[in-house]
Amino acid sequence: MPSPLEPILEALVAYWTSPLTLSIVAVCATSMATLLYVFLTNARNAKLRVSLLTGFYVLTVFFWLFLATSLFFCIAQARMVAYQTAGIRTAAASAVLVALVSASVLSYLVWRFAAHRVLHRLTPRPLRQEELWLQDYVRLLAQFEGVHPVPVLVVERDEPLAMAVGGKRAAILISGGMLRLLDREETETTLAHELMHLKHHDAEFKVFSTVFSRILFFDPFSKFFDPAVHREREYLADEMSGRSTSKPAALASALLKIADRGPPPRLLGGLSIYGVGHSVFSRYPPLKERVERLLLLSDLLRAP
Repeated sequence: MPSPLEPILEALVAYWTSPLTLSIVAVCATSMATLLYVFLTNARNAKLRVSLLTGFYVLTVFFWLFLATSLFFCIAQARMVAYQTAGIRTAAASAVLVALVSASVLSYLVWRFAAHRVLHRLTPRPLRQEELWLQDYVRLLAQFEGVHPVPVLVVERDEPLAMAVGGKRAAILISGGMLRLLDREETETTLAHELMHLKHHDAEFKVFSTVFSRILFFDPFSKFFDPAVHREREYLADEMSGRSTSKPAALASALLKIADRGPPPRLLGGLSIYGVGHSVFSRYPPLKERVERLLLLSDLLRAP
């Protein structure tokens, strides 16, 4: 008596040896290898490295969604008589379509609802009269950088927190503890850092990647490359803040002051400007490396 698993095994073998499926896998693998090679050969181009790693990460998300949905469709169609003819094409096309639609739907949900959840959790308040200069500064900088103006809100917490919230209700949040800790120049560069995150859609990406890493818990790539993307985005926000304000040393000073107060609460999920970074699995770069880069940029900006 034939085993009930035999049709499924035959379907899987037929699917993964078909030219169509192998072509899809080959295109994904070649694209990822190319992006990774260009990333490794461009050590100091922060903006390019962010784009390359983001593209690589998106491809890995598609690849694992494709594998998961392929498995589902192979099992679902395994006992169909027509599987060997039209079934493989149907399964491959359906897997590609489902992977793309799933990624698009989740991206929309993150854009639509993630900001609301963060704002609801932290309950920020509007600026008081003596704090209106924060909004004036962000408005001016946003106009200079070609970014849509966003509100600045204050979180009544003692911890030094600053973060960008993207999506439909984009905003820059800064804590009362941060305002008391930093001087004006340090605060300006901190706000500029968060505005650069909004300019490059880092805020949306952070929440998006967190959601996908939980859904695709079996994806080994995300455990390594997801933190790498976040580290490169922090480097880029540091650099762009230093260039737009011409005060990278002030941001380095702000980071050192924030680090002296300890890491931010874990509930913020890597959204704040500073976090502990000591390994390849950390979403934050090492503080020493961030400060050294900012001081080097300061020297370059002062050079004749």
